Amino acid sequence: MVMKMITIRYESGDNQGTSTFRVQVNKKFLCRFEHNLSDGPAKCLQRAADALKLEEWAEFEIMNDCKGG
Repeated sequence: MVMKMITIRYESGDNQGTSTFRVQVNKKFLCRFEHNLSDGPAKCLQRAADALKLEEWAEFEIMNDCKGG
Protein backbone atom coordinates (compact mmCIF):
# COMPACT_ATOMS: atom_id res chain seq x y z
CA MET A 1 0.00 0.00 0.00
CA VAL A 2 1.26 3.47 -0.91
CA MET A 3 1.06 6.02 1.88
CA LYS A 4 0.04 9.54 0.96
CA MET A 5 0.59 12.36 3.39
CA ILE A 6 -1.08 15.71 2.93
CA THR A 7 0.90 18.53 4.51
CA ILE A 8 0.38 22.24 4.92
CA ARG A 9 3.73 23.98 5.20
CA TYR A 10 4.55 27.53 6.21
CA GLU A 11 6.35 29.38 3.42
CA SER A 12 6.67 33.01 4.44
CA GLY A 13 4.99 35.87 6.20
CA ASP A 14 4.40 37.45 9.52
CA ASN A 15 3.22 35.60 12.63
CA GLN A 16 1.30 38.76 13.57
CA GLY A 17 -0.45 38.97 10.19
CA THR A 18 -0.93 37.12 6.94
CA SER A 19 1.36 34.24 6.04
CA THR A 20 1.71 32.11 2.91
CA PHE A 21 1.35 28.34 3.15
CA ARG A 22 1.74 25.53 0.62
CA VAL A 23 -0.26 22.31 0.34
CA GLN A 24 1.60 19.15 -0.66
CA VAL A 25 0.87 15.45 -1.08
CA ASN A 26 4.09 13.74 -0.08
CA LYS A 27 6.61 16.03 -1.84
CA LYS A 28 4.35 17.08 -4.72
CA PHE A 29 3.34 20.76 -4.57
CA LEU A 30 -0.39 21.36 -5.13
CA CYS A 31 -1.14 25.00 -4.32
CA ARG A 32 -0.48 28.03 -2.11
CA PHE A 33 -2.83 30.05 0.05
CA GLU A 34 -2.70 32.91 2.52
CA HIS A 35 -3.87 32.69 6.12
CA ASN A 36 -3.80 34.93 9.16
CA LEU A 37 -2.57 32.80 12.08
CA SER A 38 -4.88 34.58 14.53
CA ASP A 39 -7.87 33.13 12.60
CA GLY A 40 -7.02 29.69 14.01
CA PRO A 41 -6.41 26.19 12.65
CA ALA A 42 -9.96 25.46 11.46
CA LYS A 43 -9.91 28.51 9.20
CA CYS A 44 -6.45 27.48 7.97
CA LEU A 45 -7.79 24.07 6.91
CA GLN A 46 -10.79 25.69 5.21
CA ARG A 47 -8.54 28.06 3.26
CA ALA A 48 -6.35 25.11 2.21
CA ALA A 49 -9.44 23.22 0.98
CA ASP A 50 -10.69 26.30 -0.91
CA ALA A 51 -7.28 26.77 -2.55
CA LEU A 52 -7.27 23.12 -3.66
CA LYS A 53 -10.74 23.48 -5.18
CA LEU A 54 -9.60 26.57 -7.12
CA GLU A 55 -6.48 24.75 -8.30
CA GLU A 56 -8.53 21.75 -9.49
CA TRP A 57 -10.99 24.05 -11.30
CA ALA A 58 -8.15 25.99 -12.98
CA GLU A 59 -6.46 22.76 -14.09
CA PHE A 60 -9.76 21.47 -15.51
CA GLU A 61 -10.31 24.72 -17.42
CA ILE A 62 -6.79 24.67 -18.86
CA MET A 63 -7.19 21.05 -19.97
CA ASN A 64 -10.60 21.84 -21.47
CA ASP A 65 -9.16 24.82 -23.39
CA CYS A 66 -6.32 22.67 -24.72
CA LYS A 67 -8.86 20.16 -26.06
CA GLY A 68 -10.72 22.94 -27.84
CA GLY A 69 -13.70 22.88 -25.48
